[in-house]
Amino acid sequence: METTPEGVSRIQVKKLFRNAAGVLLVSTLLASCSRSDSNRAVVSGTIDTDEVHVASRYGGRVEKILAQEGDTLKAGQVIAELDAAELKARRDQATALVAELVAGPRKEEIEAARHDWESLTAQLELARADARRADELFASKTISDTEHDQAASRAQALEKSVAAAKSRCDLLLAGTRPERVAQAQAQLAEIETQLSEMRIAAPTDSVLEVLSVKAGDVLAPNREVATLLLPQHLWVRVYVPEPWLGHIKPGERVKVKVDSFPNKEFGGTIEQIARAAEFTPRNVQTLEERIKQVFGVKVGLDNHEGLLRAGMSADVSFPNLPSDLKKTGAVN
Repeated sequence: METTPEGVSRIQVKKLFRNAAGVLLVSTLLASCSRSDSNRAVVSGTIDTDEVHVASRYGGRVEKILAQEGDTLKAGQVIAELDAAELKARRDQATALVAELVAGPRKEEIEAARHDWESLTAQLELARADARRADELFASKTISDTEHDQAASRAQALEKSVAAAKSRCDLLLAGTRPERVAQAQAQLAEIETQLSEMRIAAPTDSVLEVLSVKAGDVLAPNREVATLLLPQHLWVRVYVPEPWLGHIKPGERVKVKVDSFPNKEFGGTIEQIARAAEFTPRNVQTLEERIKQVFGVKVGLDNHEGLLRAGMSADVSFPNLPSDLKKTGAVN
């Protein structure tokens, strides 16, 4: 076996180096994951932001692209337009139908129906007079049974025709049924909704991060057109050990620092604390094992100056922890 001049074997030297390297690595990880000073406990995370994925529920061919990646968008600003020529034609047709139903029958139609009713009424009076004469002639056996029955049947038929003509006239005078107008208006509203889906717009102030289409693409319904970032709501998620949970709560104010502005502190608010541990040892029986349990904490950031960006590393300070917990390690 080879030995060093001091009599220590090379294998023993290698083991010593490996152990020393392991200790150094663990120390480095603990230092990067949990740092504390006299007043605060600090954990690290990465700033993130909410995303919105916009699409059309009906699909179509991309006709225009009106924004580019990296653009700052205002609420309602159009990103892309889809071709909708057939929808516009259907909308015009539905609009005309609604206008016709709301206007109701023309006065000429009402006058024509009234004249038909009056004409049939006059014919009915004549038929009734003929039926009365037929009764007299039949009583004196001047006409046959057939002629008598024909006169009576004609009067009865004209009575029904007069009643039908009067109903038609009354319907025209009453105008269109409200239910038919409502049905036509609903069909028009459906077409208007489809047309609005042909214009993909930003739902709120945002930044266009990814544009997934180009002019000429044919999109299926609900296919993503763009990914938008909402910079007005930045947040960072950090992980704290279980013993800390009794000393932090939602709504509590914290301090945040980033590498880009080392001499500046940003405000933050705890928005949410996870209800389940991120990591649970096999047997939680000792203090050391309980410390290994970590819980996610979401911290909303105050970015009114516009200096913070998604992707920045951030150190979050919890000022209200007792001094005996500030040395407790946390996993990033």
